Amino acid sequence: MDENKPASILVVDDIAENLGILKTILSAKRYEVRPLSSGELAVRAALSEVPDLILLDIMMPGMNGYEVCARLKADPLTRDVPVIFISALHDAEDKVRAFAAGGVDYVSKPFQVDEVLARVATHLHLHALQQALRTQNQQLQEAATLFEVSGEGIVLTDADGVIRRVNSAFTNITGFTADEVIGQTPRLFKSGHHAPEFYQTLWRELLSNGYWEGEIWNRHKNRSIVPQWETITAIRDHDGKVTGYVSQWSNITRRQLTEKEIRDRGNYDALTGLANRSLLLERLEMALKDHRRNGRRLSLLCISLDRFKPVNEAMGYIRGDLLLQQVAARLAAEIRDIDTAARIGGDEFVLMIVDQADYEETERLACRLLEALSQPFTLEEARAEIGVSIGIGLFPDDGDGVEIVLRNAMIAMSRAKEHGGRQVRFFTEAMGRELLERHRLEVDLKQALERGELELYYQPIVDLGSGQPQGVECLLRWQHPEFGAISPDTFIPIAESSGLIQAIGTWVIETACRQLGDWQRRGWVLYASVNVSTRQIPDGVHPDWLSQLVSRLGLEPESLVLEITESLFASEIESVAAWLKAVRALGFKVYLDDFGTGYSSLSYLKNFPVDTVKIDRAFVRDMVEQERDRTLIRAIMAMCHELSLQVVAEGIENAVQRQLLSDLDCAYGQGYLFSRPLPATELEAFLSRHET
Repeated sequence: MDENKPASILVVDDIAENLGILKTILSAKRYEVRPLSSGELAVRAALSEVPDLILLDIMMPGMNGYEVCARLKADPLTRDVPVIFISALHDAEDKVRAFAAGGVDYVSKPFQVDEVLARVATHLHLHALQQALRTQNQQLQEAATLFEVSGEGIVLTDADGVIRRVNSAFTNITGFTADEVIGQTPRLFKSGHHAPEFYQTLWRELLSNGYWEGEIWNRHKNRSIVPQWETITAIRDHDGKVTGYVSQWSNITRRQLTEKEIRDRGNYDALTGLANRSLLLERLEMALKDHRRNGRRLSLLCISLDRFKPVNEAMGYIRGDLLLQQVAARLAAEIRDIDTAARIGGDEFVLMIVDQADYEETERLACRLLEALSQPFTLEEARAEIGVSIGIGLFPDDGDGVEIVLRNAMIAMSRAKEHGGRQVRFFTEAMGRELLERHRLEVDLKQALERGELELYYQPIVDLGSGQPQGVECLLRWQHPEFGAISPDTFIPIAESSGLIQAIGTWVIETACRQLGDWQRRGWVLYASVNVSTRQIPDGVHPDWLSQLVSRLGLEPESLVLEITESLFASEIESVAAWLKAVRALGFKVYLDDFGTGYSSLSYLKNFPVDTVKIDRAFVRDMVEQERDRTLIRAIMAMCHELSLQVVAEGIENAVQRQLLSDLDCAYGQGYLFSRPLPATELEAFLSRHET
């Protein structure tokens, strides 16, 4: 109860006259009075705003006083509120029942005003004392708990320094049990490390200020000397007299280790133990300042693991982490103590090589890294092989600032990765210019859809026997208003890396389906195949969306073919497999494009469902002159026939290639022998010429 606030009293009686009298006499004593005429109202009022005391009549319509009191005592919110019954019932059993219900007092009607006021004042005072006692007991309990569970050693002494109590943490820190130190003084722990003046200063400050803290070397029970941080505070009574001291002991060795752990957590990669990006940048900044002053050279090697993602998914994340740890160990083994190895991302690392005599030394290091990281990794009972792409930025040649040199090394690494990986690239000015051009094209590509600069071309896929068109492959073209025709090999990677591929891919599929619907209504029975990027699967080309699209345009699902490349299998394997299963279950066909040029083709054909394989033009181009290419195509054909897969040959440019493919039982093909990719209107003329 707040002493500065008037006590709140709930007065409950069904007789208005009694309520009026009680409110008048209590208000005169500056109590806050809430008069209520029924038991039901009393319960609701007490629970919504808990009073300090309740004056309660017994005989009331509805809920009587006994029931009201019992209800309030059953609720934790109001169980401690004192209830004084005021009633005209005078029998002893009525009073007993009132006390049994939880009442603290009983006043008989007709009541005496002075008696009511005296009993109200008494019980309010008792209630306040009980609340204060409960609070004090709770605080004592909390203090006792904190004393025992504290991670710091706590020692309580009397005014003469004699130990009266210690906690369990004290025993853990010093080795002494409570029984061994109670009754002793802290001189028991004196190590001899400090001169007498140290203790004289300690006591002088403690007696003067009532407080001392500092580092002190104490003797452990095992006779070892342990540095500790100690805080001593004087305990005073109400008169200000010192009655004892409380001392808190912390093991500095543990704190020093903790501080090191905190520093390490902020500066080092938790998985590999290498420096993190923050520490790398800090060291790089310091190294550049030193190298500027002394005219020395520095190299940054940015390293990205090739095909880490499929290995990680195929073998599991535990082995993936183990692989990263082993990569880190091999990197660290190849550099000097003065250099820095850092992990700056999931599978990206940076080496900072200082005090370079010449850059040929950096190139030799990069070649050693390629060799070291191409060796198999043992991951528990499994083995894995990866490659790396390395980009190199040089100081001062490739920039004078931390971020510039690092950025340029990253650009060189990306270029190495784009060209197939397992190679080293030094940053060049041309790479910088290409990056700016790439950024310009990315900005323009965002507006290309709105401006109508994108267009689909269609290359016929024909029956090699009859020459009749069976379908078309849809090929995206971009006519830039300033640069003219831009190759898909240039803008598709930009669309993929920037995320624009989702919107562009949706436009391609919708445009192809609308055009196909128009041709089918005009009597040309064809299918259309569209290339699907790895970045579009599974969300960008969701099976349900595809199904709704062809249904809305009146097409059969088998009219739309989805062409994927083997690089898709380097993505999330489980989600790709689920997507393939879902689209084929809806009736869509799936072609595997550029077969034989990507990842482990045979194993993926076994595990991933496709309908048709497209032989890459690289095999077809030289098959007339090269027996090896003919042998490879023959093997692909035999395998596909065994797996009941159709085959389409790409890049057919002459009749000899066509005949050789037909002799190998290849049924379908496409290439300039039949037609180059055509815009829709020109393709319609082609179709008209081949009508039977």
